[in-house]
Amino acid sequence: MKYNTSVDGIFGTRTQTVVKEFQTDHRLSPDGIVGPLTWAALDENKVERKQFPVSTAIAFGKKELGDNIVFSTDDRLRKDNNDKAYYRFVAKNKDWMDQGGSGTIGWYHIYKSGDVIEESN
Repeated sequence: MKYNTSVDGIFGTRTQTVVKEFQTDHRLSPDGIVGPLTWAALDENKVERKQFPVSTAIAFGKKELGDNIVFSTDDRLRKDNNDKAYYRFVAKNKDWMDQGGSGTIGWYHIYKSGDVIEESN
């Protein structure tokens, strides 16, 4: 999980750093303060993840790329420039992995709509 910090009852520097990372990732002013906009982003992300779980995204990916693909993600729901939610996956070919390679065929953005779009570098 990207936003990793322990629960100790103290809003210390580590927590503030994680809040700033979250704010930056969600196009908020990275001030480290969990105000109304940050709370809204936290709640929205939670609701959207519930409505569009990683398992659904993987099903879309397998439908598009085949059953011989293994997907890996950090489980974080992102937003593109059009404010559409997607998960970012690395896709790996099982056969290539069995032959000793990394198996990586590419990085993909998988959207709630079912669109599977290869990430360009």
